Amino acid sequence: MPGQYPLTIPTFLQPLIQAWSVWIMTTFFSIPVAFFYMFWDFPSWLLHTVLPEKPKVILITGASSGIGAELAKTVMLTLCLFVFYGLERLQKVEDRCKNNGANVEILECDIANTERLITILNDFDQRHPIDLIFANAAQAGATIDDEHKKRWEDSWKRVMAVNLIGTVTTIMTVFKRMKGRHRGQIAITSSIAGYFAAPQMCYYNATKSALNSFGRDLRYLGQSYNVKVNVINPGFITSQMTLDQAQPLALPAFLLANPMKLANVIKWQLDQNNDLITWPFWEFLPIFATNTLPPRVLDTVIFVIGRFWGYFTKVGDRAFT
Repeated sequence: MPGQYPLTIPTFLQPLIQAWSVWIMTTFFSIPVAFFYMFWDFPSWLLHTVLPEKPKVILITGASSGIGAELAKTVMLTLCLFVFYGLERLQKVEDRCKNNGANVEILECDIANTERLITILNDFDQRHPIDLIFANAAQAGATIDDEHKKRWEDSWKRVMAVNLIGTVTTIMTVFKRMKGRHRGQIAITSSIAGYFAAPQMCYYNATKSALNSFGRDLRYLGQSYNVKVNVINPGFITSQMTLDQAQPLALPAFLLANPMKLANVIKWQLDQNNDLITWPFWEFLPIFATNTLPPRVLDTVIFVIGRFWGYFTKVGDRAFT
């Protein structure tokens, strides 16, 4: 009946209008502002390239392998490695760092145990005020092999507890102490999956999307206290997570980028206080562009990617339902 429903855009017109609005915003706002930033940021980029900052005390979570381990080896300063699993692997990283002249202290804790996590962080920061923290610990989620398959009711809890709750607890515990000192830097390892990724990675994607949003907002809040916040969005990097064939994001090794090169990019761009650090950049661009598609168009892309990924990884949808 006329008047029964409020006036709205018909469903069949929404994709067209959404696409038009994105084009208008990009053409008349985003591109002009991007040109302005290109000139505005250049002097700061040049200064920090010539005179990089040198934090003395650095804490890294999830430093036993992959990106965290390479960060530990790259930043050869007073260093704390913080880990919730893989102590044997971490000791190998410790030896490598000590051989390069770093002072290393290992703290072992399950990052999902937030009460113990807060206690350990406060104790360490009391003894060694942290200049830079890498909130890097994460796990992918559900396994796809029959032997280790978990119910979705079990799988998502651990992913959320580690990737989101444990990471936010890590960040905010240290952020609170940095606020009091009016100095410090927080680097949050998220992922390009936080913008767009295969739907079979739904739990992982959700945590990384939340961290992207959280990091962006915390960066604003930290400015009042001279606390820098940077979000790291790696692409597909060689690690235990990406090489594990029991995970829904397993990829052939030749498609994975070198974590050591990523660590060097991160170190360089953290010196420049870049708000969003991503590498390889060629992986980020199509993911970012896809995320800007109108919702109806994006829904179709997700369907195609989901079918392809399910077949390619042999996972289908069963590990998540």
